Amino acid sequence: MDSAEKLISRFYPVLAAGARQGDSPAHHAELLHQLCTADGLLELLDWTRQGLGADPLACMWLGSLRWYRVVTGSYPPGAPQPPSRAVDAQLATLRSEGSLILEPESAGGSLAGLAEGQMAYPSAPAQPESEASQALLRVVPVGLVPYIDEPMRRAWARQTVALTHGHPALLRRAEELAVLVHELAISSAPISDSTAQARREITDAVPEASIREILERQLDAALNPEDAKGPEIPADRDLDTGLLVVIARLAQQWEQITRAQ
Repeated sequence: MDSAEKLISRFYPVLAAGARQGDSPAHHAELLHQLCTADGLLELLDWTRQGLGADPLACMWLGSLRWYRVVTGSYPPGAPQPPSRAVDAQLATLRSEGSLILEPESAGGSLAGLAEGQMAYPSAPAQPESEASQALLRVVPVGLVPYIDEPMRRAWARQTVALTHGHPALLRRAEELAVLVHELAISSAPISDSTAQARREITDAVPEASIREILERQLDAALNPEDAKGPEIPADRDLDTGLLVVIARLAQQWEQITRAQ
């Protein structure tokens, strides 16, 4: 299996690893943001596949705006109102049914960063003093995009975080995380000492236990996926599998769009 195929096959197990949890009935809101960002990347890759130009930052921003609507029920005042896509529509349905519960206050930081309704840039980020590591979850799917080089991967990682948080140290960690996810996904265990050290440095710098635990599970899945054969939609629809269904369907689209024709 070549590197691109490995990246494509890791999409479902990595994102699903974040959705699997213990006894808590609630999910961190940034897990939903991660899915909407992945869908923004998918929209970008689809446009590119069709030979049409698209702005990566704008596509990720539209994904974040859709997440904003899933969480709050409306778009930020003054922001464009992109048409709904399958992922945010499915998430909104789960929310309205009461089968998808969010941890209290877990959306606050990113909602504040998007509230002005204007697209932020790494050179002029939203909340430039904010170093909240919750934004790092959105970087994980950037690490799984096939057929892009490291400078582009780093740029996309900075862009998606700068939409809501802008501290320079956080933007640097976003770059390193995107590269780490990519390296783990294309590697075979055991990993090199330098990669192991990079992982420790990134996760040790995350103070929020819930975010650190999600990242650890997703990094584990990047290296050792539970099912590298491809996504399967779970049969049951309890709290977790409802979200896993959304991830599985997104992964199927990801495979269709990213796989070389």
